[in-house]
Amino acid sequence: MFDLDPVKSILSLALIGLIVVGARAWRQRGNRVRISIPMPLFTPVEIQAKAHDLIEAGQFDEAVKLLKKEAEVSGPDALHMARTLRRGELMPDFPGRWPEDLTGPVTEFLAEGQRKAAIFLVRDQKQLSLAEAETFVDSLARGNAE
Repeated sequence: MFDLDPVKSILSLALIGLIVVGARAWRQRGNRVRISIPMPLFTPVEIQAKAHDLIEAGQFDEAVKLLKKEAEVSGPDALHMARTLRRGELMPDFPGRWPEDLTGPVTEFLAEGQRKAAIFLVRDQKQLSLAEAETFVDSLARGNAE
């Protein structure tokens, strides 16, 4: 049918075999491609403040449980978040959740007795240090008391 000599026939079969084996290997490898994009653990400042209170009270494990339940994250993520809070750092809050002018939300937190949540909010949204955020929150508290 093809009029190939024995050497060309063997080489042709070997080439076809290599193509088949290569295609199978490529297809198997192609099915296992994974793309991973790390996402920050967005956590409401109110939850962070509650967890931080527990950490300050020496109840680190309870803080991890609270973060796992209320922030709806995995155990390892909750542990990472609790360690971050213990170091004095914050997790980012959800973007676009708060208005540009934080006076209203801070005043509401203060009225509800959540001074720490107000400070965490200001630190997160304005990228201020702890001392700067406390000064800002206290100035609003004094302004409302007058």
